[in-house]
Amino acid sequence: MDLQNLSLFQMGEEKMRWLAQRQNVIAQNIANADTPKYMPSEVEPIKFRELLGETEMTLTRTNSKHFDGTTENVRLMKTNINHLSPVPDGKKEEFKQRRPFETSIDKNGVILEEQMQKMDDTRSQHEQVSALFKKNMALLGTALGK
Repeated sequence: MDLQNLSLFQMGEEKMRWLAQRQNVIAQNIANADTPKYMPSEVEPIKFRELLGETEMTLTRTNSKHFDGTTENVRLMKTNINHLSPVPDGKKEEFKQRRPFETSIDKNGVILEEQMQKMDDTRSQHEQVSALFKKNMALLGTALGK
């Protein structure tokens, strides 16, 4: 049984390649933190739809009470008083993206705190994909009776 033929493993492998490339770019950014006029790079995020190779998906309505996919006025609502409201107090939360970091005098755009945050995020995603690989291997082992 070739695991390379399973799409779940193919997607995991692609994500691992992307994470390795991102880690390399982040390391390069950190290494050039003192280089004048150096601007940091970032790897373009993976699009899940492209990994699946699907472009369009048609919805099938199996019950007349279900939405048909063309309804534009779909909104979240509370169906039970004990459930959390989808929007607190009926108001949409506003937030402004804050950039508390400064650029350096030599016009270097590398912000070490930001790069460290990206590095930690990359590490966390790597651990998630590794755990997913392990769980799927255990599931396959169980299915095969091992």
